[in-house]
Amino acid sequence: MRVANRDSLRTALACAALLGTWVAVAPPPARAEAFEQAGRVPAARYLSPAQSSGEEWRVAPEADNDGAFNTYVVESRFGSFRARGAASVALRGREIAALLELESVSKSEVFLDAVKDSALGSVETVMAFVASPVETVKGLPSAVGRLFRRTGFQLKEAYVDLREAKEEHEQKQAARAESEAAAAADPEAAAALAAEQRAASEEREEKLKELAKKEALDYLRITGAERRWYAALGVDPSTDNEVLRRAIRSYARVEGLTRFGMKFVGIPVIPGAREIRKTMQLVWETDPWELRLRNRQQLLAAGLSEETARAFEDNPYLTLTQQTGLLATLDEMRAVAGRERLIARGIDLASKEEGQQLFQSTILLARHHLATRPLAEILAGTELPVARTADGRLVAALAADALFWTEEVARGMAEFAATYRGEPATVRELWIVGIASERFGEGAKKLGWTVFDEWQVVTADDEEGDEESAAAAGG
Repeated sequence: MRVANRDSLRTALACAALLGTWVAVAPPPARAEAFEQAGRVPAARYLSPAQSSGEEWRVAPEADNDGAFNTYVVESRFGSFRARGAASVALRGREIAALLELESVSKSEVFLDAVKDSALGSVETVMAFVASPVETVKGLPSAVGRLFRRTGFQLKEAYVDLREAKEEHEQKQAARAESEAAAAADPEAAAALAAEQRAASEEREEKLKELAKKEALDYLRITGAERRWYAALGVDPSTDNEVLRRAIRSYARVEGLTRFGMKFVGIPVIPGAREIRKTMQLVWETDPWELRLRNRQQLLAAGLSEETARAFEDNPYLTLTQQTGLLATLDEMRAVAGRERLIARGIDLASKEEGQQLFQSTILLARHHLATRPLAEILAGTELPVARTADGRLVAALAADALFWTEEVARGMAEFAATYRGEPATVRELWIVGIASERFGEGAKKLGWTVFDEWQVVTADDEEGDEESAAAAGG
């Protein structure tokens, strides 16, 4: 949807000119900008009936919106699970289908005989791992505040060394803090504040390293038997669905997987399903340590340093599946300059929500490149990636559910527009998978960006392929 900008003052002036130059038109009085409010929204406004429920699960009537993304609650007898965005709802539905399939298998005579043959005594089944009711989603920290803002760290070029670039960034930050302290009315207080900020940054880095180690070990400890169960069901081993993870860990001790005749659940029809299926084949077939090394070698072959590659793979906010998928998607944009800037964004992530956004936006940019308008370059700048097309447009793509012109979003969009104001462009376009409010469209237009929402990016390739995936997985 292209949102038009109505300039009432310009219209009034034009009318005045028609009536005669003697007519004076006073400018309208200045008014405080009206902002929309984020918060609870009806889930049915943003999800179709088919997206809202499935066998033994349904989406709660209301979702929590942070100004751009909806966090839904998917309810089932296996527990209630958060899902950020419509695509995550679809993935949660498939995970619940996988739990149903595991429950069905555990009741079969073939499985019970296999348990006896395995001399395990007993195996905890799905219902033993049922989750407690999900905590309310209201008040969850929002990632939208950083989405439109300038990234704190950039790789300068494909061959830059991470340590040098980071040192330069830290030197600039230190210089800025020093100048602010010198200009402050109370130099001692300003210096103390700068020291506190440095300490907080160091503490964050230490916590990040610990989290990275834990996340990596959690995934890298997945056994080959567990991977075969994930493959047979067609779900992602990187899932944060603890009920499913614990159930598969229990069931994987039982030998004879091929005898159980499990139904292949597979990947839902969502934007990027084709890319995700390709990635899942690698994830199911490859030992996690080998896959991590394969990704690192791909980065090294692209000209990045060992330190940069390790910083990317150690960030806990992109799962190994997402890292593998992101690198595969960059391969699809082989002729596009500046792809290393997406790797830089991957290094600088501060939450799993940001990791999900980066992964989705990269897939959407690749779709735009292959099906809408070829891209020439990925630009440095904000957390939300922006690309220049071959014909001189600036484009950004976002898998947001519901964009509102909240005060936080308005501030972010102003910084986003300012970041790219100096970039030459014939047109500036923001492509949204979900729905943008009229007020958001107007606000973006005033900043020079045209909004296209309800972008249909599901392709025929997304709707096909589960049969091939099932066959490849042995399902």
